[in-house]
Amino acid sequence: MHELISVVIPAYNAQHTLKATLESLFAQSWPALEIVVVDDGSTDGTAALLASMGSRVRAIRQPNGGLARARATGVGAARGQLIALLDADDLCRPDRLEIQAEVLRRLPEVMLCAGDFDAFDDRSGEILPDHARHYYALIGRSADGVRSLLPERSTLARQDGHLVPVSHGMAYATLAHGNFLHPPTLMFRRELLEQVGSFEDEARSMCDWDWIARAARVAPVAYVEHPLIDYRLSATQMSSPRHRVRATVDTLLVAERICQRDPEFYLQQLPVFLGGLGRFCIDAADALVETDRLEAARMLLRSATRFGRLDGSTLRVLLKILTPRWALSALRQRRGLPSPQSAG
Repeated sequence: MHELISVVIPAYNAQHTLKATLESLFAQSWPALEIVVVDDGSTDGTAALLASMGSRVRAIRQPNGGLARARATGVGAARGQLIALLDADDLCRPDRLEIQAEVLRRLPEVMLCAGDFDAFDDRSGEILPDHARHYYALIGRSADGVRSLLPERSTLARQDGHLVPVSHGMAYATLAHGNFLHPPTLMFRRELLEQVGSFEDEARSMCDWDWIARAARVAPVAYVEHPLIDYRLSATQMSSPRHRVRATVDTLLVAERICQRDPEFYLQQLPVFLGGLGRFCIDAADALVETDRLEAARMLLRSATRFGRLDGSTLRVLLKILTPRWALSALRQRRGLPSPQSAG
């Protein structure tokens, strides 16, 4: 008998991509499936699209509250013992849920499973295979990719006879410093929510990393070395350059939350944490230069005085802060870069 899997999708003004996302779930090889879409106060045709899907989709509408609140609503409403995450503009591979369910069946100690993904540009159609190593620095700079980050190995045989490598084990010591598990590829056991709670508003756009770090602290994780989804690249998604200010500031916020939540581990790895927090400050300062120079300067000062980070990147951002706005704008236009967007 197949266990019920609930797939949770937050959706905000997603009418142009959500239909394809849902169709990729209708085509799943796993038969016991519940699709929960949280319409987070959309003002476009998202609600009408969901209504047209009838009973195939459980639609929950709420006032706009952001990613964390939408994820929390969705996982709270899910009925399955296994819960998978997906974004409203990505596409599931037909065997994604089947592969992950089998990984969790074979590895009962594992509570959370993620995997690799391909990316596609929704404007040019370009396909970028095995994109996790480019998207996540922790994977890209590791000598053996994700296998350098997880200590144990297993192999899963797909129905077509191909073997899929799976890396697994405790990963909190790594995930506390940065994420490498792609949120739209996550599947986890329901009891994990009982142990670590749900997604929290305070973590804002980095609520996924915040939750993953909490989950990895209590149980092993697994990583499927095979693409599970096709990840859409577009100018409007939260990981795009236009949202860089919010992402960098929220990254620093979550990094500090992790340190505060586990002070013993923070002190054990103090030099590593200080270096990372200093780097996150510099990244935020760099993102803030053209929208809030005073806050950028404060971030840069904080990096140097509180976290002891003073290097070439510090000087580079300082130079940008001191450069007239017109000169920065001219340089940006010359390089063909988009205008910076406000963090709000």
